[in-house]
Amino acid sequence: MINPSSRFKHYGNWALVTGASSGIGMEFARQLASRDMNLVLVARRGDALTKLAFEIKREFAVEVKTVSCDLTEENSVEELFQELAGNEIDLVVMSAGMEASGHFTKISLERHIQLERLNIDVPMRMSRLFGEAMVSRRRGALIFVSSVFGYQGVPIVANYAASKAYILTLGEALNVEMKPHGVDVLVLSPGLTDTPMPAQMPIDLKKMPITTSSPKQVVQVALRALGNKATVIPGFVNKFYAWENRLIPRSWPVKLFGWLIANAFKKNRRDELLYAKAAR
Repeated sequence: MINPSSRFKHYGNWALVTGASSGIGMEFARQLASRDMNLVLVARRGDALTKLAFEIKREFAVEVKTVSCDLTEENSVEELFQELAGNEIDLVVMSAGMEASGHFTKISLERHIQLERLNIDVPMRMSRLFGEAMVSRRRGALIFVSSVFGYQGVPIVANYAASKAYILTLGEALNVEMKPHGVDVLVLSPGLTDTPMPAQMPIDLKKMPITTSSPKQVVQVALRALGNKATVIPGFVNKFYAWENRLIPRSWPVKLFGWLIANAFKKNRRDELLYAKAAR
């Protein structure tokens, strides 16, 4: 049986994980450390990063650096890249992200812009900068975190779904562009995962016909697929939702998701969904 850590040796010694303070990002950090990779952990919450770094170093005996920063700030990605110039970062996991739920016109413009910066602009910049360095070394890997929502428009979370569609198509293209240069690119598209993000959404997810995965399961699927696939979707039900629009008119799943989410929207936020009707 192949030691799982040996398969990652050709990527190098250092992995960078954004959004590492919780959820999928935290689990990526743990599982990469279990494969003997040193880590750079990036998130806004420095206290959470310090705690995680201490736990990982104690359990896996790897080097861990932490960088507390807000990636949505101007030039933050470029500054991070320069700060890490002394380390050969050969695997980058871009798991930092945010959501915005509600009627599109009721969500503040500032939040829409912040979402676009974190979910679209930051991964684009990171893959451009770190990807160029990997291509020049002819070694490395990029992991984008999209969503099953990225496979079609999804009302009530319209901008979030659109941002994940961008990530999906960018990652698919880079997989083809970078493979000849020794760089593996994977797009991970989870469904509902037991993380703080869905827990904070104003949606009663128990009313949705979906199953919940653990971050551990999601990351295991991603790391098994890295180097073998361009995209991966954990869970059979999620695969069905992602691929159904290849079998039926594209408008059908958009309307279906809109109806399901509107039905599950919590009563104290239901006024946002009635906004358009009331404004007429």
